[in-house]
Amino acid sequence: MEKHKDKGIPFGQSIVDYLQSLIDARNFALALDFVAANRAEIEETGGVNAGKFLRLAAMANLASGNLSVALKTIRVAQIHASKEGDSIALAEVFLVLGNILRDMTHMSEARKAYRDAESIFRRNDALEGQSRALNQLANLYFRQSDYSNALGTLLDAVGIARQLDDKKKLAFMMGNIGRIYTFTGDVAQAEQYLKTNIELSSELADMLEVAKAYLSLGYLYMQQGEHVKAEEALASAYPGIIASNSRRDEVIYKTYLGELHYRMGKNDEALVILHSALAEADQIAPDSTLAGRAMRHIAEMYVRAENFRMAQRFITKAVVIMDRADDKTEKGALLKLKARVAESENRHDEGRKALQESIDLLDQSGVLFEKADALVVAGKSGLFDNRQRLIYLFRAEEFYARARMTLKLEEVGQLISLRETGPVVSSSQRPAPDAKPVTSDLDYLSLNPEIIRFKKQLPMITRPDLPILLTGETGVGKDRMARYYHSMVRPTMPFVAINCASIPETLLESELFGYSKGAFTGADGNKQGLFVAANGGILFLDEIGDMPLSLQAKLLGVLERKKVMPLGSTKEVSLDIIIVAATNQPLETLVEQGRFRRDLYYRLSGIAFHIPPLRERKEDIPLLLQHIMQERGLLKAGESLPTDLVRRFLAYDWPGNIRELQNKIKRLEVMSLLVAEGDLAEVSRSVFEGSIPVTQSDSLFDRVEEFERKLIVEALLAAHGNKSEAARLLGVHEATVRTKLKRYGLETTGGMLN
Repeated sequence: MEKHKDKGIPFGQSIVDYLQSLIDARNFALALDFVAANRAEIEETGGVNAGKFLRLAAMANLASGNLSVALKTIRVAQIHASKEGDSIALAEVFLVLGNILRDMTHMSEARKAYRDAESIFRRNDALEGQSRALNQLANLYFRQSDYSNALGTLLDAVGIARQLDDKKKLAFMMGNIGRIYTFTGDVAQAEQYLKTNIELSSELADMLEVAKAYLSLGYLYMQQGEHVKAEEALASAYPGIIASNSRRDEVIYKTYLGELHYRMGKNDEALVILHSALAEADQIAPDSTLAGRAMRHIAEMYVRAENFRMAQRFITKAVVIMDRADDKTEKGALLKLKARVAESENRHDEGRKALQESIDLLDQSGVLFEKADALVVAGKSGLFDNRQRLIYLFRAEEFYARARMTLKLEEVGQLISLRETGPVVSSSQRPAPDAKPVTSDLDYLSLNPEIIRFKKQLPMITRPDLPILLTGETGVGKDRMARYYHSMVRPTMPFVAINCASIPETLLESELFGYSKGAFTGADGNKQGLFVAANGGILFLDEIGDMPLSLQAKLLGVLERKKVMPLGSTKEVSLDIIIVAATNQPLETLVEQGRFRRDLYYRLSGIAFHIPPLRERKEDIPLLLQHIMQERGLLKAGESLPTDLVRRFLAYDWPGNIRELQNKIKRLEVMSLLVAEGDLAEVSRSVFEGSIPVTQSDSLFDRVEEFERKLIVEALLAAHGNKSEAARLLGVHEATVRTKLKRYGLETTGGMLN
């Protein structure tokens, strides 16, 4: 192609257009040569084109790792662009400025630059630019481990991308949302979003974005302990990274690969890969978080090799970088390593402090994988007594169970078993897995493994600064669980409960905080609030999702200060209470909608447990039936439940959960007065009349088969896969159950249906 004389520009292109084409082609070396040859002339000319040229020059320097040159160049571009007022050209300059400041770890300045860019784009109705600015801002929040703000900002950007029908941006944002879910521990959502990103980006032939998504997928699998899948995902990422000449992503790839290798026990290979990642990071952006993360994993390698002197060297360097970047996740991970070094040198007080700070910092960061890993380290550490180690392991177990990370759950379960061999926790505090549940008035009866696991942890959760959040559908027994917890940890102290949805907003504040005489019209005397009434014990805040925003701020203040001031008073009352909150609403959704404070949500969810609905744990139905019917005198002690009665209760889906079950039994009690003694099974027909739906489109034969199949499945679930027990519940011979299982293509393995 013929070129302009002495400028190296093809005919038909301006200087700015040609430089843009070089950057689009990621030919940064040629771009920098072109800038050097033409910068003086275009700066002398000035105007809008000078601003655009210098912005592109800054981008080329940024991509090449010349951060100081990039910053000086973009500042000059800003001067040129500012002459045009709040133009789109100025917004583009602010975007590049934000990227440079971010890579220089000047995070607060970078955040301001992105916000300025988004504001100017918005005022110019430039939706595409606004979407880019929001994406960059979300990326900054992500790097700072501020996942709630990152997700909120991304969702705003998604809305704009949908307006624009921009599939490339949507694909990119699907990947970022997947990464956020990875760090917050929602494994299923993370995998779904990352795979969607891969699918969309593959259709668009955006191979670098495909590679980045595979990188993130590899990291996700690695954290789950799925090492083979992680290796495959990282291998899928590598060709796209090399083809795109993305040096930054190559460092990330090597850092992930090094971590994966030492997790797989390939320590020598891991150390070589991680040192290679660090060397490359130092070439691109020395003393950046990119280098700091490689240092952290090298330090981990040296700790594992018990070379604590070398480990300390890399920890010290990395801490300086992560402090400057305010990266809570990496700082927390480094504190964990620092604790292990201190333990090796018998500096136990220092080690304990570092490990506790690590867990607290990782809790703030929201990166649940790292937090769980720190909890496991604490659970294995000799810095704590056996009881404290168990507490840490229970907390890790809770996360792995909630995230359904089977391999990790097995690992921590084995550690708990080892810890429990000593006489640390009494059998009343931590029953054996196969022990029959205690049936005291305050017990929460269940055979569900998740609930049993949570109940085992409750006696260990005694810190007033660690609230418990119970979620679940209406009627699952959140109040009952709260009372059971109270009986475990503070049985002789007050238990005070309030339903935040049942009291008008105007009265709720005075109910919670109390008031002094004269605080408002009608305050004729002093009133003790529920916080003070619960002092020393437990305050149960039911339906916390319905609390008004104005009171949410005050509740957060009480939780943080551990003090309450009644309305109209000038004196604060010190508190020693444990807060248990409950809701049947998805608080994450309320947070996104602006109806629930993010900071309060994270404060309340230190220990969170979702109580499964009754339809998902039908093994509990016979147990609850037996207990409630004996309580109400419908069964004598030691008397077995009628088989037909159990069968009918198992066939129902219980949309109202345990509360509805109790109501059905109450109805059964009333109706039993009308029939002969002992004919409860027959009465139960009337209780469930019209309750079990049928599909009208099916033939009678199909409906009977489906109902039969459902009964067999539910009986096997209730009997934990024991065919003899299932046959007893169904009132048939065991051979019949086996025949039906074969007929319907059902199998049981280890007591579980396939």
